[in-house]
Amino acid sequence: MCVIVRTILIALLLLCQTAVLATNHISNSNEKADSAQLVITGDAAYKWVGEHLDSLATVYLMKSGNILDPDNIREELKCIGYNGLNVTDYIMASRQIDSLVLARLIDRAEAEGNKTIFFMMGSTASGKSTALRNNPQLKALANSAGLVYDGAFISIPSFESRLKMVQERGFKASIVFVHNDPETGFTNMINRLIRSNRAMSHYYYVYCYPLFKGRIAYLQKEHPEITLYCLDNSHNKGGIRVSIEEALTWDYTITEEQKHHLNNILQEFIDSGKLTPAQIKALKE
Repeated sequence: MCVIVRTILIALLLLCQTAVLATNHISNSNEKADSAQLVITGDAAYKWVGEHLDSLATVYLMKSGNILDPDNIREELKCIGYNGLNVTDYIMASRQIDSLVLARLIDRAEAEGNKTIFFMMGSTASGKSTALRNNPQLKALANSAGLVYDGAFISIPSFESRLKMVQERGFKASIVFVHNDPETGFTNMINRLIRSNRAMSHYYYVYCYPLFKGRIAYLQKEHPEITLYCLDNSHNKGGIRVSIEEALTWDYTITEEQKHHLNNILQEFIDSGKLTPAQIKALKE
């Protein structure tokens, strides 16, 4: 009789444990599902960032050194759905973080008595960040600066607003302008997409590249007070410093023939099987 009772009690205990485990599994699954469903974009993302702005900036600053890189800042928004392929959904939201990080880096550099800033500038995937990491002369310049703003600055008004912000605080600004030819830049962009899942569409690349036409002349005319370092990285040759006179000859026109070459480059990558369907879609949008 005791054996039967003991057997029944053990069976009931096992049933209870199974029920508890099942409940926990369902709970965990629901939590993961809820987390996976947390995708916030557009105006809602802008509002969410505003509510978490201080902590987002603090986390970025803990690992950034003296470099402000908007692409890296955007990585902080993966928790609300950013995945590298949907940059346009988070541009306005992330700019709030850019501005606060810039303000804090200005404060830090000022406190350290180093009121100098280097702006990195150049077309998408021209090799700005690579040069910053690997070019010894540029690396030395960056290390000596109070802060480095590593952005493409496709938009002149965006650059002007940032420049005004630092100059009003008495900072001396320099610009490192990195040039690359459109085919190499486009190839770099797709290779970066394969490595890090960060994309710009083919259409947007073709739209943005010509916006740098006349940029060196503009900077010379409007900001003669800025020291300008011009690096030629065409064909990824390492970012060789050239004279301003030579930089003035850089042509940012994309001809019909070059557009055809870009299409061929894209198709070669697609045919290679190196791109995921989502990456191909992002490139073609």
